[in-house]
Amino acid sequence: MTLIYDPPQDCKLVGALRAIHGVRDSITIIHAKPGCHCGMLLLKALGSNQNDVRVISSGFRSHDTVYGAEKRLSAAIQLSQEYFEPGLIAALNCSAPAIMGDDIEGVASSMEEKIPAALMTIATGGYEGPAWIGYEEALVKLTDYMIPVERPSANKVNLIGIKTDDISAAGDLTEIRRILKGHGIAVNTVLADASFDEIKNAPDASLNVVLGGDGLECANVMRERFDTPYIITPYPFGVKKTTEFIELVANRLGREIGSELIDREIELVREGVERVCMFLQGIYDMPVAVIGESGRAFDLAEFLSDELGLNVKVLAISSKNYLTPDRIEDGNGHFGDVFIEPDRFEMNDLIKGAGVSVIFGSTFEKHLSSEIGAPLIRVSYPVLDEVRVTDSPYAGFRGALHLCETIINSVITQNIEEIKE
Repeated sequence: MTLIYDPPQDCKLVGALRAIHGVRDSITIIHAKPGCHCGMLLLKALGSNQNDVRVISSGFRSHDTVYGAEKRLSAAIQLSQEYFEPGLIAALNCSAPAIMGDDIEGVASSMEEKIPAALMTIATGGYEGPAWIGYEEALVKLTDYMIPVERPSANKVNLIGIKTDDISAAGDLTEIRRILKGHGIAVNTVLADASFDEIKNAPDASLNVVLGGDGLECANVMRERFDTPYIITPYPFGVKKTTEFIELVANRLGREIGSELIDREIELVREGVERVCMFLQGIYDMPVAVIGESGRAFDLAEFLSDELGLNVKVLAISSKNYLTPDRIEDGNGHFGDVFIEPDRFEMNDLIKGAGVSVIFGSTFEKHLSSEIGAPLIRVSYPVLDEVRVTDSPYAGFRGALHLCETIINSVITQNIEEIKE
């Protein structure tokens, strides 16, 4: 087993928060020392909508490590209800109070009759697992509040695996909704980008669509509890993956695929690509590195390889999911070296040695890109040094064109001084 000094993945707290914060009328209480709350607050403030940061602290202090801080958590829950009147209050227990033995479940249970909001607790100590486990567990917890229905609505689907703090999440979701609507399929609930009432209504869908494998455990639990079937689809980067996405969903619902509509979409992409054909020829076989979460990075790497002809020399998965081992086997031929949650120092050395010309990654790759003189295209979580105000997607047919122009512009706008041999 390789010793990891600087892991690329976050702790369980980050993953749980990413899921819960997607419930639009929720409040998340970080029951931890100030550093944990500060970190989560900054991730949300710098990496998502700054007018919608719903992360508060329980007020835990160092001297509480002696006597416990259950009273502080109780007060934080009470104040959250009074000030925000949320649909859901989630208390995330972190390392220090978990080691001390604070009974956050007992606190929540004692306040259920006093607080109108639903109360949720999750153990998210840093030693309890990585971010992707926290994300999966939080989505499963949401199923406890879902209301069974006798006859789910036909041609309605839930989307599972959307993370609202991904750089292109809003645009991707808009594009996915548009594509599905064009084929007569409505989106019922997005896990997690929905109100708490919409979350409770999730069993009214006739199919769960698991994007890239993220949220698979939630889909399994919903199948057991509510008899909701699910399919796993690729994250729809590019024409091939988007076409595969809509075919899988439509076929599972027993609907005819609108082939003429797909042909029109592909024709629009072709027309856009032809406008920059010389630039695309210029970057053909360009060596690149892709760093990102399993639910996105594999499909992005395949799009770059299959449709743009880029040479994906390094694929580094910063955070796994349950499908990661299968994706490694399926991806043979699309990319070169694959590394799963590698040590960041070793990963950077490998990328330097691979001679890549472009990096697809997150803000955490900023220093590396500067060091080797390769443009950084920010496609992975977290992105803290770039904003997205418009709904420009990276997913879907329209997203394919946006990705193309982003890649080309990042290459042709480099100054000669920035390029290192």
